[in-house]
Amino acid sequence: MNSIYAAIDVGSNTLKLKIVQYSENGISVLDDISKGVKIGEDVFAKGNIEHETVKEIVEIMIRFKQVMDSYKVDMYRAFATGAMRTAENNLNVIEIVLMRSGIKIEIIEDTMEKFLTYKSMRDNIDDYRKIRESSILVELNSGSCDVSIYSGNKLVFNEEFTLGTLVLKNIMQDIEDMTINYPKVIAELIESRTCHMWRLIEKRRIRNFLMLGGETTILKNSLFCGLDTISRQDFENVHRRIFSDQLCFRKEIEEYGMDWYEFVACILVYQVFLKLVDTESMIFPAINLRDGMIAEMIEEDYCLARYKVFNNDVISLARNASARYKSCSRHCREVEKNGIKIMKELKKHFSFDERDELLLRLAAILHEIGKFTRAKNYLAASFHKIRNLSIMGTNYHEMMLVAHMCRMLTDMQLSRGSIERLSQSDRNRILKLSSILSIADALDKSKKQKIKIEKIIVTDEKLKIIASKSMDATLEEWNLGNRAKEFVKTFGLVPELIEAGYDE
Repeated sequence: MNSIYAAIDVGSNTLKLKIVQYSENGISVLDDISKGVKIGEDVFAKGNIEHETVKEIVEIMIRFKQVMDSYKVDMYRAFATGAMRTAENNLNVIEIVLMRSGIKIEIIEDTMEKFLTYKSMRDNIDDYRKIRESSILVELNSGSCDVSIYSGNKLVFNEEFTLGTLVLKNIMQDIEDMTINYPKVIAELIESRTCHMWRLIEKRRIRNFLMLGGETTILKNSLFCGLDTISRQDFENVHRRIFSDQLCFRKEIEEYGMDWYEFVACILVYQVFLKLVDTESMIFPAINLRDGMIAEMIEEDYCLARYKVFNNDVISLARNASARYKSCSRHCREVEKNGIKIMKELKKHFSFDERDELLLRLAAILHEIGKFTRAKNYLAASFHKIRNLSIMGTNYHEMMLVAHMCRMLTDMQLSRGSIERLSQSDRNRILKLSSILSIADALDKSKKQKIKIEKIIVTDEKLKIIASKSMDATLEEWNLGNRAKEFVKTFGLVPELIEAGYDE
């Protein structure tokens, strides 16, 4: 076990390459390279990446490829984030880079970017369990700001708002012509866009405040002597100088090589959230997308359980979303448990995608969220809400699959028409997973957890569900019979409920 991995982060302002070696002794960094390139400025000013910038990207990528070859890298991933995601010509740029450097860049969705970044805590923060007990993470990038809350070793909240450093910079430059008090106006704008979160944050009584984002490294090194942890008072002194000593402070900041407007945006955003928590220090955590990418590659190669608690954050966020919409949590957990048991047995006979169990669990947790709307067809309402949910660790395509699965719960025949435009592979996944979900839901139709599955057996013609009953389960048996037809179409097996203790 001695593999070499590389991760490339195509960010808004910097291209970064990290190469590590993984062995039984842990992870050793072999190289870590950063090259500045203003992708973000092009995209936010003109909507696309300019030709000269593309040339810079290609030159850097050629150099990165040479470095990776010199280390004989076993596996690499290259992910493009923020600015590249929104550039009108992003696919063209990716094709040019591949053609000229041989490096394949993937555009990673924001929810997956955050998931991998937070996952890197496992290898980079010694007391990451303490962080997960009670923390707020405020991540500010060029186009947006992301706020997450850890509580009780779970990720319980995550929300993004579209006010990043470049966005706020452009607004500041407009307002500066109107008033010299533009920092105060920007602070009010940030407050107006985030006030709906304040009560949730305050009631958590958070103990740790973490600052992340593209500007944090230069901020930490220039103003806070490179310290990983700073005092609240030191940060608030910096915040006060923006208002009380603007001319002198601006000159000082620009001498450090920072953009004044982006610096002000950074400090103002962090200050808005700092006011909501009672902590005497602030942390610049050593976590990043590249380390998360490397963690993912190592996990795939060696099937490690070391990142299990971070992988479970996807489920934690889904459960919190379900609770916000007043879903019946006991029923949802029962459907989830039944679905996993059925899938586990079917996996011995049928092929499933590695992410299918996660999608099935998400569908079980979220299938009732439309009931909160009191719509006549709550499953249709659930469909529209689920496909618009942003759950860290999943992408838009996966949430669309989950939405379709939930929509098919009661009338699969009618819902089949809604998936006709999807690819054959997606249709097949939805039909298999929704068939399992439908049976799992039928077994708790009364929402009273009457049936406990003891064992599941697959024969040539049947899915035998051996179960014990705590009370009369006629409703569940009737519903299972109604759902059986579609399950038979999908798997060629007839679901049969058999009471434990009877002849199987």
